[in-house]
Amino acid sequence: MRNRIVSYPIALVVMVAVAGMIFLSRLNTQATAQSQETKRATQWEYCFVTNPYAYERANNWVVSVSYGGSSQIAETDVTGVSALNKLGAEGWELVGVGNTSDKERPTPTSYIFKRPKR
Repeated sequence: MRNRIVSYPIALVVMVAVAGMIFLSRLNTQATAQSQETKRATQWEYCFVTNPYAYERANNWVVSVSYGGSSQIAETDVTGVSALNKLGAEGWELVGVGNTSDKERPTPTSYIFKRPKR
């Protein structure tokens, strides 16, 4: 009888200790995984659309689209929206709009897009 009275608390202490070690090891694993995720910064690539208001060229409406150093002409509709929608479908997100115009010499508006590097 005396062995049972002593063995129950010992078994309970052992079970609590094992459960505590499992819980602490899971917390440590989660903390390590989260710290590794925060160390990897997202790499971005950028795209500029200049003059998103389409202009007519040989009976087609086009806009100028620049990807990482190269520029191309993209077909669009008269408003330029279809070219912007195409960029959105490719994962590009609008992050800024700007121009460097002055009163004497206006420059076209540039729309700046970004997406995670692939």
